[in-house]
Amino acid sequence: MPKDPIAKGQYLLLMLAALVPRLAGAIWLPNAFGDAYSYTEQIYFMQRALLAGSFGIANLFGFWLPLYQLVCAAVSTVVGTPFLVAKLVSAAAGTGVCLLVFALALELTADRRLALLGFILIAFNPEHVLYSSSAMTDVPHAFLVLLCAYCCIKSRWVMASSVALLASLLRVEGWLLLILIPILQLGRERKVAPLAAALLPVGPLLWLFVSWQAGGSPFKYFEIRNEYIVQSIAAAPALAQLTLRRVGRDLLFLIYGANPVTLLVALGLVLAFKRRTFKSFSRWEITAGTVVLSFFVAHVVFLLAAYFSGNQPDLWPRYGLILFALGLPLVSKTIAQAQDGINRWQRPHGTDRIEPRHLSLVFRLVACLCCLHFCAQVVEVVRLTTRTDADQVAAQFLREKYAADQSLRVYCDEPAIRVLSGIPLERFVNQYNSPPDKQAFLDSLAARHVRYLIYKEGPGSQLGVLVREIAGARGQVALEKVSPQSSEPFSEGIQLYRVDDLQILAKKRSSTKQQHADHYD
Repeated sequence: MPKDPIAKGQYLLLMLAALVPRLAGAIWLPNAFGDAYSYTEQIYFMQRALLAGSFGIANLFGFWLPLYQLVCAAVSTVVGTPFLVAKLVSAAAGTGVCLLVFALALELTADRRLALLGFILIAFNPEHVLYSSSAMTDVPHAFLVLLCAYCCIKSRWVMASSVALLASLLRVEGWLLLILIPILQLGRERKVAPLAAALLPVGPLLWLFVSWQAGGSPFKYFEIRNEYIVQSIAAAPALAQLTLRRVGRDLLFLIYGANPVTLLVALGLVLAFKRRTFKSFSRWEITAGTVVLSFFVAHVVFLLAAYFSGNQPDLWPRYGLILFALGLPLVSKTIAQAQDGINRWQRPHGTDRIEPRHLSLVFRLVACLCCLHFCAQVVEVVRLTTRTDADQVAAQFLREKYAADQSLRVYCDEPAIRVLSGIPLERFVNQYNSPPDKQAFLDSLAARHVRYLIYKEGPGSQLGVLVREIAGARGQVALEKVSPQSSEPFSEGIQLYRVDDLQILAKKRSSTKQQHADHYD
């Protein structure tokens, strides 16, 4: 327990210090990853259904678990602007993560300075600020996981189970809490509270029920995820093989997001347990540090198991952010133990302690590593936020066309372009509501009066093959490639075509010729 309680005013200052950069990022920074725009679209349609009074179970079902989208949609029904609301909710969650890192470090060390160190490292971490400013679930999920860990430390097991229930409706990683929380409670109190145990499976069961009602099968969600993995491998065959180069690259991404210091500290703490045998397990005291370490290890194991089993094609740096948040209190605890000179910092056989100057050297090296990591992330975030955004260029083109003709309809498979254009999402057609057959696809474009077709060319792009076949053939619909008139050209494989209905075009040309003839007569 902390020696000196923290005043509410001090927590308020910490909250403001973490909130200001995230609030500014939510307003001015772009989303860090393309998935954010898919979340925003789902939030938009949920909001429309809530306002129309037609919201039902089917609106909850999709590629992702629904809690984040539902919360954002509910808020945006009151304040509007679902695009900004989604980012602000993430920013608020990011602020909560920073405060929980401080609170957990304080529980583990009873030292305000070390708790403040952990807070500063995450509150001003460029990568964490960027993803806290994006409409994604990584940071909100981390907030719920850290809150769950804090409740476990405080032995508030019903509260911990309630938070775990919410986490299990936010990301599928939250399902591992169903196993972790009872184990921790059993280890700390030698019993499991019935109400806490009953709450844990509610989230997964609710989601299976939604999948059954909306998709016809309780496991429809997993079928969709598996289909996505199959399509991803078909588009990029390299994902089918775990080569040394690919594994090394993905693990470096994970280390980059989690910070190498937190991983090294966690590894050291895990190795420290190897002297303990299963025979002495019943005498173990599951301390606050053990709880946080258990959460850390559980998420590492879950993530690596999903990756090496093929259920997670890539490891992105953002996956390491939750490990970074869980690892910082462990770093603070390790520093406190080193300063106290406890047995784990003794040399073999417990004789001579490590000299203070050697510890000082270790701390300096760790500080240098953290500074290098911070600088690398600053460079990366600046690069991501200042580069020319091809999606923004395409969205601006469509925005101008829509301003001139508000009946405009567009075929677009890119969520980022659809959202950034500011055009009502109902004006868009995409692959999910279009037939795959060539002739049926042409008929659907003509029937819906689609004026522009835009997509990203990539390996294995079926739409690209279909469009090239249509562009090179004669039929009812003609596709003419278009380039923007702005100073910024399209890039990243974006292809834009104007869709012309030849029958309508012929009538317009005939009418124009007749007008010219009448004029000369």
